[in-house]
Amino acid sequence: MEKKMQVNGKPAVSGGEKGVVPAKPTEKAVVKRADKLPANASSMHAVRAPRIINVKKKDKKPFPWAVVFVAVILTALFLFMMMNYAEVDKYRSEIAELDSKMATLQKVQDTLEVQLSNKYNLSDIKDYAENELGMVTKDKLTHHRITIEQDDKIEMRSYDDGKEGGMGFLLTGFGEVIRDFFSAGK
Repeated sequence: MEKKMQVNGKPAVSGGEKGVVPAKPTEKAVVKRADKLPANASSMHAVRAPRIINVKKKDKKPFPWAVVFVAVILTALFLFMMMNYAEVDKYRSEIAELDSKMATLQKVQDTLEVQLSNKYNLSDIKDYAENELGMVTKDKLTHHRITIEQDDKIEMRSYDDGKEGGMGFLLTGFGEVIRDFFSAGK
C-alpha cells in the first residue's frame, strides 16, 4: 500500500518507512487533518535533501621522533644530575663526620701532649720519688766512711790447662776450695 515516489526519475529517499516524500526537494509536504494536527505525527519524518560534503584527507604529519628523543635525553640528564647531587651530599656528610672525628682526635692529642710534658717535669718526678716511692736526696742521708786496712791482699791465681771451661778448670776449682778449707783450720 505504500507508494514509492521518484524524483527526476530516481527513487526518492525517505526518512522512514512511512512518510511523505516531496516531489521536489524544496517543497515541503505536510498532511493536515481537519483539526489542524498532522496525521500520525509519530510516523512522519522529515526528509531533507542530501548534502554533499567534500572531505579532504589531511596529510599526516610524521611522528615527532626528535621531540621524543630530546625528552628522553633531558630526562636522562636530569636523573644523572640528581644522582650526582646525591653523591655530593653523601660525600659532604662523610666529610662532616670525618671532621668531627678529627676534632675529637685533636683534643685527645693535645691532652696526651700535656700529660707527656708533665712526665718530663723534674719537679713532678722529684715529688713522686720522695712522696710515693720514699726516696730521699743525698743531702738528707747520714754518711758513713769505711776505711780498708792496708794489710789485706787479694791474690789471683790462674791455671792454664789449655782449654777454657774444660774439666781441668773445674777440678782446679775444687782443689782450691779443699786446700783453703784445710789451711783455714790451722
